[in-house]
Amino acid sequence: MRLTLSIPAACFLVATMHAPAHAQADFYKGKTVTVVVGARAVGSLSVSAQILARHWGRHIPGNPTVVLRQMPGGAHLNATNHVFNVAEPDGLTVLAANPQVAMAQLLKMPAVRFDIRQFIWIGSSGADAAMFAIHPSLPYKSFKDLQNAKEELVIGTTGPGSNSHDVPFLLKEFAGAKFRLVSGYAANSDIKLAIERREVDGWTALATTIRVAGEQGIVRPMVRSSRAPVPGFDHLPVDEDLALSELGRSLMTIRGTPLGIGRPFGLRMGTPADRVAMLRDSLIRALADPKFLAESKTAQIDVGPLGANEVTDAFSAMINQPPQVLDAIGKYLKAGGD
Repeated sequence: MRLTLSIPAACFLVATMHAPAHAQADFYKGKTVTVVVGARAVGSLSVSAQILARHWGRHIPGNPTVVLRQMPGGAHLNATNHVFNVAEPDGLTVLAANPQVAMAQLLKMPAVRFDIRQFIWIGSSGADAAMFAIHPSLPYKSFKDLQNAKEELVIGTTGPGSNSHDVPFLLKEFAGAKFRLVSGYAANSDIKLAIERREVDGWTALATTIRVAGEQGIVRPMVRSSRAPVPGFDHLPVDEDLALSELGRSLMTIRGTPLGIGRPFGLRMGTPADRVAMLRDSLIRALADPKFLAESKTAQIDVGPLGANEVTDAFSAMINQPPQVLDAIGKYLKAGGD
């Protein structure tokens, strides 16, 4: 039997076939996308998400309104739990994640009610790195000099779980650095002041913070933590390459992974694939928007986008550890971050 359609009927059929795709393209029209962040509007994660919210809507099909919702508490666990368990998987709620929550999952903290591997990651606005630095008056020029130092260097830290503590602690435990850690400083600004006063010899913080302090002549950077590029300092050794054992290397890699992921954005599992694709594509365009880049530069936030697959693979590699490493994590690492 041969089916014959009139021209009007054929046109109707073609229009009907394309209607769902067109409807999906218009899904975001007139709607509001909420970006959930687990902290107040301070720090590069929150500030960057706030800047992105002002520009992202122009690049999403349908040009929805994009708003930032601050949900502080539990060191970003409240926000992460909310998006994973409560938010509708409709593509209208996006988590501006703190990747340090993956450490909380590894440590099996009771407040963790998510699996970081089950989020749908759409990309990251840029990776971070931490840098260990010493007072410029000290004679040490290389990490080998620190290993061979006749006296211990006094290192200021805010406490376990922070970059200021964990990076030098692992260098001491697994790379032979002669350090004595002094914890209890309230904030990085207090350690910076202690360096200036010569109360301590060394300090670790995010690369941007150390770079600015270096330009002021307060410190001399010595070691990077995470393989994220740090313009002008890529010649410095990465801590995991200095480890003297496989366990040490693994722990340093785990500790540096959240920094290397940086500022990722995720959706609840079950979000329709076409909306995921639209948000991934629009995020790439938004992160290249000259207005977004100009605001980020003013805020001293480096932008270096990572793709969805890079973020997904990094989280998976961080969580999927062999038993011997999982057994050691609790002894050497704590949840936190600064």
